[in-house]
Amino acid sequence: MGFFVLLTSCDGGNSSDTSSSSSGNSASSSGPDIEYQDYYSDYYDSIESWTDGDNLREQLRTLVNYNVNLVDFNASSNIWAVNQLADETIDNYDRIDIVYGNYQPLKTFTASGSNGGWQREHAFAQSLGDFDVASASRNANESLIMRSDFHNLFASDGTLNGSRNNLNLGDVTSEMGAISNPKDSFGNETECYRTDFVFEPPDKDKPMLSRAIFYIATRFADLDVVEGISAVRSKTHGMLSDLLEWSESPVTRREYKHNIGVYHFQNNRNPYIDYPELVDYVFGDKKDEAGVLKTLRPSYYDVVLAGGEENAGDTHNLTIRNVKSNYMVGDPFSKADDLKVFTVANDLTLSDNLGITAFETTYADFYHFVDGDLGKKTVSVSHQSFNVSYEIEIISSASSLALYKYILTADDAFKDKTAQSTPYSITLGGLAFDFYMKSGYASQFQASAGTGRQFGTKDYPIDNMYLETSSPFNVDDKTRVNAVYIVASTNKNPGASPAINVSIGEYSFPQRALIIGPSGTNTLYSFEVPEEGSYEGKVRIAFSGFTDGALYIKQFAINAV
Repeated sequence: MGFFVLLTSCDGGNSSDTSSSSSGNSASSSGPDIEYQDYYSDYYDSIESWTDGDNLREQLRTLVNYNVNLVDFNASSNIWAVNQLADETIDNYDRIDIVYGNYQPLKTFTASGSNGGWQREHAFAQSLGDFDVASASRNANESLIMRSDFHNLFASDGTLNGSRNNLNLGDVTSEMGAISNPKDSFGNETECYRTDFVFEPPDKDKPMLSRAIFYIATRFADLDVVEGISAVRSKTHGMLSDLLEWSESPVTRREYKHNIGVYHFQNNRNPYIDYPELVDYVFGDKKDEAGVLKTLRPSYYDVVLAGGEENAGDTHNLTIRNVKSNYMVGDPFSKADDLKVFTVANDLTLSDNLGITAFETTYADFYHFVDGDLGKKTVSVSHQSFNVSYEIEIISSASSLALYKYILTADDAFKDKTAQSTPYSITLGGLAFDFYMKSGYASQFQASAGTGRQFGTKDYPIDNMYLETSSPFNVDDKTRVNAVYIVASTNKNPGASPAINVSIGEYSFPQRALIIGPSGTNTLYSFEVPEEGSYEGKVRIAFSGFTDGALYIKQFAINAV
């Protein structure tokens, strides 16, 4: 089709994260026709004009059935991947938008048994269209193709998906019987309503779901959308008037993203998203009218170009992915390792990963969480004038509640220590210790990896090492020790049998083998005296078996009563 000349100006609009600025009214209703540029890379090249709605519907059916890739809804390796891409949230690519619910689950939290994970919802219900199973009128392959069309599939809350079941989507009224307000999988209130015949989704989902229903009724010749309430296996979806009204709302950025996400896997598009006014020509008041495609306002013009006021490559928003959301007290916040930050252009293309100097976060790089940070916190990320935020949770551990705790730092007393025949006398957090390494040296502090101080290397391993209080433990006049905690890790080849030995005075705990790498896998080792017992004396933490690699210590703690 290749058209691009604007014959006259058109109304501009404001850019928005959630919607276009135009309701998609035809240019012919307010003056001379506008010929819009082909923004869809010749996808609609086969359609120039139509004589009426039936003629247009046939042309669209041919187009959306051409060279379509089947992604098996039941068995493909991509059964979750399509919606994981298509329904990604605008500013956090670890999460997805769902229909019916008001939360944004992790895209990896997919349904399994009764775990409360998100499911996939058919806008045009399978049993209404008689494509949930092979039937007298459809063989197994035909049914599979129909239920595997992801333009009709959206990430959904599982409980609300079940509440909708096979009901018609539409606006509920008291004339339909008793109205209920179902809750989501976590017991939260929703904006969904239902009767025994009709399910009404939240306003945010209505336009997108209606255009999906019109699409599926266009792609498959024996499906249709009709007035009134459709019965199961009627091959129709009811509530035509409601769906037409819903489809008058502008295409949102979320809906546009779903369209191109499905296109990436399936190789076809939903024309009613790309050209919203087509709904009226096929199913609405204009179905007896002829038309010309290039005079219809494409959603790209508003969603991407903001009514022609912006460029496709301009930055639209900031987004994040690979976000670390759970921390323990003592863990560091690392801009390089705990999240990736990108800019998203108006056309949804992603920039390269921003370097850590290009964005700011609520917490300074390598900030270590303390007891005062416990609970859920919001992290704000900013780049230039763009911002995005996400939630983290800092939890406690027995070690963080101990009477004495020490988190190693880049300038701790271990720095630059090398093996010598006699122990070093060092002070850590106000407590005196004797520190001994048989060989090797205290290596670099692994701030970015979050593993703390490295002791030994492959070429210069420590062999064995200990840290012992210089005198019997006494902090705040408490001398009876009942627990010792160490957060430590190894690299992937530390030696044949790395181990920890801990003792309190004359009492020794059973030796514990260390979990071997890979580097960066912190483990909390807890040594707790059984049956609420306690002992007095020096506290000794010893490591052995490091003959071919490194030990990392992040923190240790001692509790006394």
